[in-house]
Amino acid sequence: MFSRRIDEDLELRLPLEQSAEESARLVQENLAHLSEWLAWVRADLTVEDSREFIRNSLRQFAAGEGFPVQIVFRGRLAGYVGFNRIDWLNSKTEIGYWLAAPYERRGLMTKSCRAMMAYAFDELKLNRVELYCATMNIKSRAVPERLGFRQEGVFRQAERVRDHFNDLVCYSMLAEEWRDLKR
Repeated sequence: MFSRRIDEDLELRLPLEQSAEESARLVQENLAHLSEWLAWVRADLTVEDSREFIRNSLRQFAAGEGFPVQIVFRGRLAGYVGFNRIDWLNSKTEIGYWLAAPYERRGLMTKSCRAMMAYAFDELKLNRVELYCATMNIKSRAVPERLGFRQEGVFRQAERVRDHFNDLVCYSMLAEEWRDLKR
């Protein structure tokens, strides 16, 4: 099982079915905040939807295809971060994340992404980590920029969210860049 203690307040861990209710409640409490950027967020999301997401996440982890983990701050679920998929053939992964509004501006996502990058590069021995954000999502874009990712380009109207399309900016970091940052 995957679990990382980042500091005394912050931990990353695989979701368990027992946390489905807390997960669904957090999404519902942050509906307006999250639905602006995430297509999967919807008002009728249920605990069973959350439970199925967790089951699928654990299957994905077991198959080595990627996995989301819970961001737990002071014992409470604050959001998720993880590898949307792992492309073993090309030795790369894509990080995705979301954070509930009350937990923003504490550095939690930057620390969480840094821990996931360390896992990708140091333990999985991947060569590339990608991250995509809506161009207008300034808070989300700040994370890869703080971590030293390089901006590669913009994919026009690449993601549909509700009734419109968002342009996505692509960021990446290579293993050699990660090693240089750690020195």
